[in-house]
Amino acid sequence: MTKARDSVKNTFLTTALLCVICSVFVSASAVGLRSRQDLNKQLDKKKNILSVCEIDSSNGDVQRLFEDNIEARLVDLQTGSYVEQTPDSKQTASSFDFSKLAESEFKTLEEDPAGLGGRREQFEVIYVFQKGNQLVLPIRGRGLWSTLWGFLSIDANDFTTRGITFYSHAETPGLGGEVDSDAFKSQWMEENATLDADGKVIIEVAKAGQAAEGEIDGLAGATITTQGVDKLIKYWLGPDGFGPFLVGNGSKFSEVARN
Repeated sequence: MTKARDSVKNTFLTTALLCVICSVFVSASAVGLRSRQDLNKQLDKKKNILSVCEIDSSNGDVQRLFEDNIEARLVDLQTGSYVEQTPDSKQTASSFDFSKLAESEFKTLEEDPAGLGGRREQFEVIYVFQKGNQLVLPIRGRGLWSTLWGFLSIDANDFTTRGITFYSHAETPGLGGEVDSDAFKSQWMEENATLDADGKVIIEVAKAGQAAEGEIDGLAGATITTQGVDKLIKYWLGPDGFGPFLVGNGSKFSEVARN
């Protein structure tokens, strides 16, 4: 009887049964925790938006601080105008999910300097911090090993830099990963000019140690990541990104945002 129980057949059956049980358990856990994971992602995103506006949420209620200070607005990147919802996926500023946009709500890119994968969404959500007179733009682009996802905060009137944060990336720790460092991020709080009077992008992320006045000093030992940040910033501030929105609203942005 013992030999029968220890047979190869029974061993495989027992192993298969354990695999099935574990798979069911893991799947059930993933499904059950999905809503909590989604909520945590949303809170982390809001925390980063607050951070780039220099609003300390470490000892407070992130959701409350966000609702009290930040207004989300949906923008048509093609026209640079505010819209109430996307035409096909029917998303609003409060329900916007980049991954749920309809295929028709993307634009094929002939040139892709920021490394967006050959296409760009037609709609995006910008965040208005009225008390600080700031506009927070979602940005992303290719670094060395990964896509860098973040937010750029600029002055709502003259579009000078007010802050930056990258909340998701897989760059090399100690090198490209320093896009998250206080030293790098503090430079974006120095109100450097991003656009000239004609709406042309003029901000530069220079090679480490070679930044002139008004430029951002790049990351030492991380040339490709530095170049990636430079390209993605220029892309999202330019005519294929938020350029039509920024140039269209100009210094009247604060008044437009309240309407």
